[in-house]
Amino acid sequence: MLSNYDAKAVAEVLGLVLLRASRPSAVSSVFIEKAVEGGLPRDALRRVAALIAGGDKAKASALERGVVPKTTLERRESKLSPQESERTERIARLFVQARRALGADAEAREFMTTPHPELNGCNPIEAAKTDLGTRRVEQILNALEYGLAL
Repeated sequence: MLSNYDAKAVAEVLGLVLLRASRPSAVSSVFIEKAVEGGLPRDALRRVAALIAGGDKAKASALERGVVPKTTLERRESKLSPQESERTERIARLFVQARRALGADAEAREFMTTPHPELNGCNPIEAAKTDLGTRRVEQILNALEYGLAL
C-alpha cells in the first residue's frame, strides 16, 4: 500500500468503520485488505457511489453499474466478489486522496467524475478499472497535493 494510505478514511468511506465501532483503532490497511479478500458488504459500493454522486441517485446508480454490471449487482445479496471489492476500494481510496489533495468533498467529487487530459479523456473512476489507470490517477493527485507539475 502507499505510504500515504489513510486506512481510517478509506474504511469510513466504505462503511467499514461501522463494523469496527467497538475498536476503531483496529482499522488498518491489513483490516481493509482482509475485508476486500473476503468480499466487501454490498452496501460498501452503494455508500461510495452515493458519496461521489453527492445525492444524485441516477449518478450513484451509474457509478455502481460502472463497477459491477447491473444484472450481476442485482444478484449480489450481501457481499461483492473480491474483484468487485478491490475496484470499490480503489475508488474509495482515490476519493479519499482527491479529498485530501483538493480540500473538500465537492472538489473531490468533481475531480472523480470529470474527464482528465492526463487520463486520455477518461474520468478517474473509469481509469480506476485497472491498476495501471489507478496509478495514473494517484500520480495526478500526488502532483496536485505536493504542487508538482505534470
